[in-house]
Amino acid sequence: MRDNITKLALDVGNGKIKFILGELSTEGLKLRVLDYLEVSSEGIKRSVVEDPELLSASIAKGLKELEQRNGREFEAVSLGVSSDRIISKTDHGCIEFNEKEITAQDMYNLIELVKSNILKEDEIVIEQEAYNVRVNSSGILKNPIGQIGKSIQGDVHLITIKKDQLDPLVEVINNAGLEVEDVFLNASASAKSTLEYEDRQMGVALIDIGEGVTDIAIYKNDKIIYTKSLSIGGMHFVNDISYLLKIPKKEAKEILEKLRGKQYSNGVIKTENGEYNIDEIKEIIDARTGDLINFISKTIEESGFNGYLGKGLAFTGGAVSIDEIFSKVGSKMECAVRKVTPFPLRGLENVNPSMSTVIGILLTKLEAEFKKRNEIRDESLKNEVIAIEKEEEVFTELPINETAFRQEDYEEEYEEEVATDGTLNKIKKWISNFI
Repeated sequence: MRDNITKLALDVGNGKIKFILGELSTEGLKLRVLDYLEVSSEGIKRSVVEDPELLSASIAKGLKELEQRNGREFEAVSLGVSSDRIISKTDHGCIEFNEKEITAQDMYNLIELVKSNILKEDEIVIEQEAYNVRVNSSGILKNPIGQIGKSIQGDVHLITIKKDQLDPLVEVINNAGLEVEDVFLNASASAKSTLEYEDRQMGVALIDIGEGVTDIAIYKNDKIIYTKSLSIGGMHFVNDISYLLKIPKKEAKEILEKLRGKQYSNGVIKTENGEYNIDEIKEIIDARTGDLINFISKTIEESGFNGYLGKGLAFTGGAVSIDEIFSKVGSKMECAVRKVTPFPLRGLENVNPSMSTVIGILLTKLEAEFKKRNEIRDESLKNEVIAIEKEEEVFTELPINETAFRQEDYEEEYEEEVATDGTLNKIKKWISNFI
């Protein structure tokens, strides 16, 4: 339908560039993927743009194919970002005022107060979250809006990236012919596409091991409370195999792909150019995996939520499909570990962990756009009610025989119209309709 929400999401990875095009119905009950495309990524390493022209050409190539397949041009895209220079910071804020009802503006003011204290001029906020919110000396409130009080306080968590680290990637995408309309955190996007509400509520650490970067996002009480990234991923295993066995990277990548698909026998992996002992390959993988284990353990310890991860560790990303990596990491952790795959979506086949980020970017953008539309509708409905009330005041001053309609008939018709509009409640249910 014409009013359906259609959005394009982009994940610029170190090995692959992924596009996904999705559509959400007007009422928010039906979501489907219209197209999905992967192309090789060149000109970026460890999530840092090294060759802007080469990377822009890679994106433009994928965009052209996507446009040809769909018979339309695309102008804007939602982007995910990941970097070991993403910063997670939290501070406490408190605002006092004359006793009144707490509003959304007060929550906004609290967040802005903390921003002014800890945000640097060269930093861009990717995500922000307020938690442990209290009114006066109350206990922690899930939703303080509507409460009566003289003060509001809470902890504000900011996830930021420096402007000069984000700008090169945005410029590359602009040069490829797309405007970046939103920027989301990769780790948060992956969580959106893989974690259930219960996971985020009880406490979980999502570890997304990509080609060039491993992202960690820690959730508790349905809020992201800590995040960190490390420039280690699947491509580093390729580099190690290439260096230690003195073979081309293309050959090393083929070895890793055969290991991923369990394409070996009698302890030997065969390629077009040679045979390799699987135990030797596993030893190389184990050495690099040790760095990942140390990073994960240290990050969880730094977060201060080490003993609060009721749902343990959830692993996703392309590299976790290699059992030798996942089993090694899992054996060294002190809590439950599991693999998670993106929720199945209508129109998308063969979903695998490497798609977690780009699917999550799409879901996050569609959800944000749906909320925005409902806010506009609510405001429009509010204005209509106000206008009707003013008209009623005018008509009630006229003699009954001079009115053009019966007021009670109009009110019944209007109430019926409002009662049939369920959009205000559907947003709470929409994510359960992806299957």
